[in-house]
This record gives sequence, structure tokens and C-alpha cells, in this order.
Amino acid sequence: MFVIRLYLAALTLTLLLTTLATSGVEVLTALVIICPLLYMILELREDLRELKSLEALVGSLSR
Repeated sequence: MFVIRLYLAALTLTLLLTTLATSGVEVLTALVIICPLLYMILELREDLRELKSLEALVGSLSR
């Protein structure tokens, strides 16, 4: 799952760089590029919180 997110982030970054190189960034283009990146960052933070709670649970069970 993390690899898919990383791949999507790389594709989005490539789209951003291509857009910058060819025509510049307009407001709509910026929204289309920034919104998925923000969503991925927020989703990754949530996954990291879940992973930490799972680590704490496994750590408490192993004692």
C-alpha cells in the first residue's frame, strides 16, 4: 500500500514539474495537483498513528 502511495506521489510530482516546464501553473492546475498531495500526506499521518498504536499493543502483549 505504501508503494502505491509513493508511486502516486511521484506521478503527481512529475505532473507538476511537467506543467511548470511547459505552461506554468494556473489556479485550477495548482488545485488539481495540491489537493491529492495533501490528502496523501494526511492519510499517511493517520496510518502512522495506527501503526504506533499497533506497536504499543504488540509491545504490551509481549510483556
